[in-house]
This record gives sequence, structure tokens and C-alpha cells, in this order.
Amino acid sequence: MPHVPKTLPADILRERDLIRAIAVDYGLDFFEVIYEMVDFQQMNEFAAYMGFPTRYPHWRWGMEYERMRKSYAYGLHKIYEMVINTDPCYAYLLESNELIDQKIVVAHVYAHSDFFKNNLWFGHTNRKMMDEMANHATRIWRIIDRIGYEEVEEFIDVCLSLENLIDQHAPYYGIPAARLESYQDIEVDMRRSTTPKLRVERDYMDSFINPPDVLRAEAEQRSETLRARVERFPAEPQRDVLHFLLENAPLERWQQDVLDIVRKEAYYFAPQGMTKTLNEGWACLTVGSSVYTANGLLRLGDIVDRRLTVQVADGEAQQSIYDWAKFEDRETVWIRTKRGLELEGSITHRIILPDGSWRRLDELVVGDKVQLGAGNNLWAKEYVQLDWQLRDRITLEEAAALADVDPATVVRYQRGEPGEYGDKLTALMEAYDVDLVKGKLKNRRQKVLVPTVVDESLASLLGHLIGDGHISEVKRTMGLTTGDEEHADRFVELVKHHFGLQARKKWHPNRWRVGFSSKHVEEFLKLYLGLKTGRAARIKEVPEVILRSPKSVVAAFLSAYFDCDAYAGEAGVILSTSSDKLGKMTQLLLLNFGILSTRYLKGDGGWNIQILGKSAKVFYEEIGFGLACKQEALRTYVEDRQWFCKQPWEDKIVAIERRRADVYDISVAETHRYAAQGFINHNSYWHTTIMTRSGVMTDAEVVDYADHHSGTVAMSPQRINPYKIGLELLRDIEERWNKGQFGKEWEECDDARARHAWDRKLGLGRKKIFEVRKVYNDVGFIDTFFTEDFCNRHQLFTYHYNERTGRYEIDSREFQAIKQRLLFMLTNFGQPTIQVQDANYENRGALLLRHRYEGVELKLDEARDTLKNLFALWKRPIYLESVIDDTARLLSFDGKEHMTKRIK
Repeated sequence: MPHVPKTLPADILRERDLIRAIAVDYGLDFFEVIYEMVDFQQMNEFAAYMGFPTRYPHWRWGMEYERMRKSYAYGLHKIYEMVINTDPCYAYLLESNELIDQKIVVAHVYAHSDFFKNNLWFGHTNRKMMDEMANHATRIWRIIDRIGYEEVEEFIDVCLSLENLIDQHAPYYGIPAARLESYQDIEVDMRRSTTPKLRVERDYMDSFINPPDVLRAEAEQRSETLRARVERFPAEPQRDVLHFLLENAPLERWQQDVLDIVRKEAYYFAPQGMTKTLNEGWACLTVGSSVYTANGLLRLGDIVDRRLTVQVADGEAQQSIYDWAKFEDRETVWIRTKRGLELEGSITHRIILPDGSWRRLDELVVGDKVQLGAGNNLWAKEYVQLDWQLRDRITLEEAAALADVDPATVVRYQRGEPGEYGDKLTALMEAYDVDLVKGKLKNRRQKVLVPTVVDESLASLLGHLIGDGHISEVKRTMGLTTGDEEHADRFVELVKHHFGLQARKKWHPNRWRVGFSSKHVEEFLKLYLGLKTGRAARIKEVPEVILRSPKSVVAAFLSAYFDCDAYAGEAGVILSTSSDKLGKMTQLLLLNFGILSTRYLKGDGGWNIQILGKSAKVFYEEIGFGLACKQEALRTYVEDRQWFCKQPWEDKIVAIERRRADVYDISVAETHRYAAQGFINHNSYWHTTIMTRSGVMTDAEVVDYADHHSGTVAMSPQRINPYKIGLELLRDIEERWNKGQFGKEWEECDDARARHAWDRKLGLGRKKIFEVRKVYNDVGFIDTFFTEDFCNRHQLFTYHYNERTGRYEIDSREFQAIKQRLLFMLTNFGQPTIQVQDANYENRGALLLRHRYEGVELKLDEARDTLKNLFALWKRPIYLESVIDDTARLLSFDGKEHMTKRIK
């Protein structure tokens, strides 16, 4: 890959020298760093090659480059820098970065280089890997010249699919990683003489020093051991599967060479996975912020609390969420734009501006313009399924009989006195509607139909109820009030279709009133779908099932809602609502159709949402009115205009307030941004707090930054977030060693007050932080410093997903369970541990592997692909022992078919 280094500009050279001097002053010890300025195309090339300018030929590099090139061209991602673990250390700076970005990058690189040089787990890596990678490329090209491109590439495919089957700890055992027993070792032992005798000075002592019967017994034992080694090879399970294959698989010389290259590169990159950066990301938005996802418009708080791994819209494409965080009681900034869009987030939260740059919320001022964004037509793909069950109505006496208690106990429960039968009665009340009267009920509830899916028709019914509808618990009636008979008739049809009930339609002065009664339907709408009852005009909301529905369903809901409360005419489309929440969510839904609207306050305290120009045309085409008269008025508005003014997707800030709130954050793959609340938001980013002198950096941030390990790799979803724990734990270490909260005396102190006030003023925190940087990887870091005090102080729990409630709930508060769960997430990069168990399985030369089951099952499709690729190397059947559905199973592949059988 041709590349001509560009000279660093004078201002960057000046900042580089200043930052380097400050880093040295605070104890950082790094390799010489060579900075090279590159353009975006060159940066993408380096990134595709995993940081190295020359790699062996393979389609994966080209595929990765093409993906990055297109992503950059469409503004979907930007790589600010890249740093390589070599001596000297090479770092690439993107020439389009602003100066402030370059300063952060330079400091970032020095911290990485310090970690590469001083951390024990990087000690074995080849510091001349730049040359080694080029040598690997040369070797592969020579093989291709002899064997042919396609055959070599196919073999590389097989090897790369197995590159994680190494023993990442082998380089630290004190013996060569390659020292594994082979068939040749056993044959040599078999040819050796009988059991050696102990040396004696006098011949007459030989029978006493080397008793014949003892020698015979040792010889027999030795023969049995050798026979066992022949029958079961290897003698001990082997973690480094790739090396075992190198030594024993029937590979041609060139295949051995290729596999060896893949294995060596896997060992080079392994320490970066073992020392994942424990960064705390800056928190972003408040709990109610709505995020455009492939599951619909979801609340950010729900995404974080439930650890949802949904696809989100980043303003251009879909990206995956891989991390979540919550930070309590943070200072926030609330903004409102001229169109009425609102956003509240932490002071450091960033949103994108019309020129493509990012700005923190605390740096915005009234009059600034911001870029608007939505989901770009990203909607849920499937209808929302409903599973509401009608509750049977029973009497007080029937309830008492079912619970095996007297009626008075049921009455006391209803009055708020649960007593010893509280749990039993709670379950009963959830299943039945208990009437607090004695005797036989005369008026049983009318049976009704219950919808099972939220389709376009049910969405239309909900739109009518949210608009001109009402639900009265007092009168036990539901209905619609409208001035249009077409509207009333449509509502009657919808009620009949979905509930099997005949609604009554009556004309009152100036309007039609449609009504029907059903306690079952009332409970369905209120308890299950969350519709408001009584005088609810100011608190109505878009039903949550609509937010999670496909585009056509949302369009049907909005069409019916606009039929009720919107005007169409010379002023475009104007929707009126008394509910602030309903208006905000409606505006966000319209954005996802590509419709810009303006939400403004009316004199009576209500809100108008106005749609003009080109957006009115989009509304006409994508949503429209159900009422013919309103749709005709909108058609006239659209067709009377020969052209529409351009509507830029940007808006001006008109109000800013400082507040406090809990804030939530998600980490998004690739582009690190997502659309929420009508804005494009930046997700959590490294708080690379290298501070400055003379306005460049301040001292404490140098140590903070150095404490962060190199690389950022996403951790396991649905569990504890180790990144936040990492930074908090580093701070905890610094504080404890500053105050002397360690050692025998501290551990034996059981006085809570004394421990709280403990401060020996040792000032050893910074020294300890550098020691941690030098010695530990992530597993050792958590295992050593993750204490019960820390766990309790930060209220860390393990969670499980409750299928009944649809929420994650606390599974355990027990310290050891939490610590073990976290360590499991970090061990072996969260990947399954596979060992070679027997290379002569069933005496057929088959290869038996064993999965070390630790509560997480294998992904069967990937396991079968792995068995197939192992067969390509071993040439004989491959077997794998594992646990599936809590049962020991044996997976196998014989070159033709996959089989799975139960292990007895």
C-alpha cells in the first residue's frame, strides 16, 4: 500500500512537543512515537489492514476497506487516529481533524504507547511487528506463486475462522507456547531402555540400592503409562488447538506455513483483548428521550434498563448498540428549537450542527442552528402481538372459597390489610374481578372479542379514541364525539369489528355522539394499552404499542387522529392538542416520515402542530386524512402550489435552561451516533482527560488517561457494564492508597465508623495506579481490586430477564455472584474455551474436542461451521463435547454430514 508520509504542520509539532514533555514529567514511559499525517483514504486503508501498511493478500482487507470508504463518503463514520504496538510506535493522524482533536489524539497515543511498553501482558509481543507483517505478506505471495491464488485464499479462510482457538496465556507460562507432545515424542520414549538404575559405588550394594522386584514394578508401570499415552493422545488436554494442528494435522508444508502465520498474528493481537480499556463514557440524555430503532420509537431509559441490543438509526443507516450506562443526578442542559423540538442531556452531551461538526450542550447559545434528524424511515418490521386475557367476574364468597379463607379476609385485603394470605389473594385478584358483594351476581359481563394484533384497523380505532374519544370509568362508557357522520359511522364499524359490540350513534346539538359499554373493553384499553380515562385531554399520550408498530400501522393511527383534531386548508395542516406529551411524540413520529412540523403554544394553554409546504405534500402522500372532505382540502392545498420552498433539516435554538436529572447513555457501533428527539446525538466517548499546562493540559488528567488501558472492545450485553466499573475502580484504588485503606490492619477493622473515617494520608495513590498499569490485565484487575465495599457503594447487582413482566430484574445482590459474573464476562474475551481432548478418538484417528461449559451454550450454527473447517485440516471426523439444553451432547462432522447425539 503506497504511502508518502506528510510533514506535520508547525502548530501540531509544537503541541506534540509540549504534550510529550508533560507526559514525561508525570511518569509516562513510552516508545519513540512516529506521527504520520494521512488523508481519509489512507486512514481507511490502514484501518482495513488493522493498522499495518502491508498484509498478506485476502479478500477480507478489501471488503473492510470498501465498507469504511463508503461509510466515510456518506458521513457515517470518521477515524480520528490509529496507534500501533511497535517500537518505534507508529501513529496516524487524520489531516482533516481540527487542532483541538489533534491535541487530544497526540496525548491519547502517548498514553497507549506507555501502556504497550510497560504492561506485563504486552511483554512478549514482537515490537518489530511492522517488519514481521511485511514478511508474512511476502511468504504468502511466494506460496501463491507456487500453489495458486484461489487455493491459498480458501485455505486462509479456513485458518482465519479458527484463529481464536489459541491459549492466550501460553506466552506467560515460562515455557515455550509450542511445547506440546507429539507422536514422535511417544515413539522415542518407547524405544528407550528399561527403567534406569540408581548409581552405586560398590557392586555388592546394587541389589540393595536397586531391588529387582522394584525395578520390575517400575518397568511395568512405565509400560502401562506409555501404552495409555498411545491410546489417549495428547496425554493432557491442549488449549492451543492451532499449535496442536500444526504439529499433528496432515498438512502440506505450505499449509503449515500459512497456519503458522495466522497463529502468530493471533498471539500478537491477544493482549489487546486481555487489556480492554476501562473507560467511563460520558452520559447522554434523560430517561424519556425517544430513540429511533428497528423496534420502533423507544424510550432511552427502557433501552438502557433492559439492555436492548436493537438497531438504531444514526441519521443515515442502521447501527448496533453494544453498551449501556446510567448516571444519577447530573447537571443537564435543556434546549428547545423554533419548531418546538426539545432535548435534555448532560452538559457534555453532543449533537451535530448543520456543518457536520459536533457541539456540547453547554456550549450552545440561543440563536445557534442545529441539524435535525430522525430514523430515515426506520420502523418496526412486525405487528405487535397482544395477549390480553379477559378476567372472569366472581363474587366475594367465590373468591374466599378459591383462596380457602373466610370472606372477611378478602374484604380486609381489599381495604389494604393483606395479612398472612396476601400473596395468595394478590394472585387471585390478578386473575379475577372480585365483586365485594355477597350472593349470586345477576348481571354477568357481556362477552366481547379481544384483539390479538395491532394492525392498521386497530390503530385507526386507537387514533379515534386518542383524538375525539373518551373512556369514563364512572359511567363505564366509551365513545366518540364528532361533527361528521362519516367519522361516526367509521367508529361504529371499528368497535363492531374489534370487540363484537354494537355502539349507539345519536345526534346531539351540533355533533354526533357514539357510545358503548363494556368493563372488559375498558380494562383492555386502560390496563393493557395504557389509554387515559376520565378528563384526560391534557395527559393523553400515543399508545406504546403504536410506537413499536410498522410504518403502515403508525400511518393509520395518525390518519385517524388527524381526522379528529386537525384542520386542512390554506394554512396547510394544523393539529390541535391539549396534551404536551401527545404533541411532542406526534411531532417525532412525523419526522420519521420525512415531515417537518412546527409545534407552538396556543393562547388557551394547548398546542398546535403545523405542517406546511413540501412536508404537507409528504403528509398527503404518506399518511393523509381518512375523511374525504379533509383529504380533498389537503389535495387542493398541495396542487395549488407549482413549487415548494426548500425545507432544510435544521433549526434554531430559542430557549436554553440548566437543570439536573438522571442521564442515560448507549454506545453505538461504527458511527457512534444515533437519532433521538429529532436530533443526531453522539454516544458515549472516551473521556480522554489528559490535562494541560499553559492552556493545553492539566496534570491530573495525564494520570487518569494513562490509567486507561489500550483499545476499546465491546463487552457482553445484558449484564454489568465493566467500562464504568473500570474507571470508578481506578479512582477507588487511588483514593484507598492515598488514605492507606489497604493491608492487614485495614482488612481486620470491622468498625464501620472507623473505616469511613480512615485516612493515613500516605499519598500512594498515583504510585499504585502506575503499578496497576504495569502488572494487571482486566481479569486480574477485577479479581484483585473489586471489593465488597466497592460493590455495595456502587449498588452493583446481577440481573435476569423476567418474561412475564418484560423487564430485567435484580437476580442477586450477593457480592461473590456479582464478581464471578463480571470475571466470566472478561475471561477468554467472552468466547468459549475449547480444548483438544483426544486425537485418536474411538481408535479411528478422529479428533475429539471438549467445550468447557460454564453456563453459556455454544451457538450451534457457528459450532458446526467450526467443525467443518477443522475437518478440512485434520482430514478425519471431528467430535465436540458440549452441553445443550442442560444435557451433555456430542456434535460431530465426518466430511459429509453433521450429527448430534446425547452423551450417556
